[in-house]
Amino acid sequence: MTHGPGTTSVHAGSEPDPQTGAIGTPLLRTSTFRFRTMDDLQAAARGERPGFYTRHGHPNFAAVEAKFAALHGTAAAVLFGSGMAALSGVLQAHVRSGDRIVALEELYGGTRVLLAEVAARFGVGVTLVGRTDDAALVRALVGARLLMAESPTNPTLRIVDVPRLADRAHRAGALLVFDNTFATPIHQQPLALGADLVWESATKALGGHSDLVAGLVAGRADLVEPVRTARKVWGAISDPDAAWLLERGMKSLPARLERQTRTAAALAAWLEGHPAVASVLYPGLPSHPDHALARRQMQGHGFVVSFDCRGGLAVARRVAEQVRLIANAPSLGGVESLLSLPIYTSHAYLTSAERAACGVGDGLVRLSVGCEDFGDLQADLERALGASP
Repeated sequence: MTHGPGTTSVHAGSEPDPQTGAIGTPLLRTSTFRFRTMDDLQAAARGERPGFYTRHGHPNFAAVEAKFAALHGTAAAVLFGSGMAALSGVLQAHVRSGDRIVALEELYGGTRVLLAEVAARFGVGVTLVGRTDDAALVRALVGARLLMAESPTNPTLRIVDVPRLADRAHRAGALLVFDNTFATPIHQQPLALGADLVWESATKALGGHSDLVAGLVAGRADLVEPVRTARKVWGAISDPDAAWLLERGMKSLPARLERQTRTAAALAAWLEGHPAVASVLYPGLPSHPDHALARRQMQGHGFVVSFDCRGGLAVARRVAEQVRLIANAPSLGGVESLLSLPIYTSHAYLTSAERAACGVGDGLVRLSVGCEDFGDLQADLERALGASP
């Protein structure tokens, strides 16, 4: 039976313990497992039953993977030790020396750095294409192995047309690999829209409490299983404690997002009229250039609001240093609101020209809205925006 996202978040992969009836998944702090027979051991090694050796898999990993796969409407998922490890696993599984990757230019800075490393060290070609340059995209995809994209983009919150990208990739014989971290499976379903593999930094909204680091990949089993093998071979595993925390966090994902998104929308509308703010980027605003696409493609507009400060970097720094309730810290998606300047965090490793090409100005502020009350967050931002130099 197919359930809604709220029910799926709570129950998928979270079966009561057969021995005790415990509702919560038991945390198994073990690196290896004992087997009564060699047949049992071989079945576990083949993935036919849980437990073998933690680098190969673990029951707490399996619970998270089942929940993430169910939320994305697919059969297979694999857990990694971080979001970047998850993307690295995809590349290790599906790209070889001499292959070429096409990526949209507006990507998380860490992804851009990873692609540069892959190109420099492993003989893989990388072509960056502007988000709206369809002709260049079609040309670049000829002979390419993968097309990589994200939406909403970090930190400018632009929306890309996933079905169009999937069509362009598949016509060229390429796979579409999609970063869905900002949307989560609650607000966007890239696999249903045509993507082949989806990955997310589970450190962010999936975990939701700023207390773990993890990453996940989901898709068809024939595409995910090589990624699982890459995790085993390269050792980019999570650990049972992080997996247990992540599964618990994912159970409340829809409820958290409902509150965070409602508050983010209210803050975006308020910031848009603030005299210290030059512009606001939030897909839920009618003024957003991709508002119509977001309404068509997404089931919610997200918990991140980005805004440009009048006065540029000096004012943005002052805002970041003056907030009190909101934390000046990298990362996003937690129950506590976090504010960061992409010039120093997500896009610090890019040149000024590369940041400009991605639409990341020096005065841009990225605000991840948590579960606090709107009035308290508004008051904190009002004081910081009005602080004297």
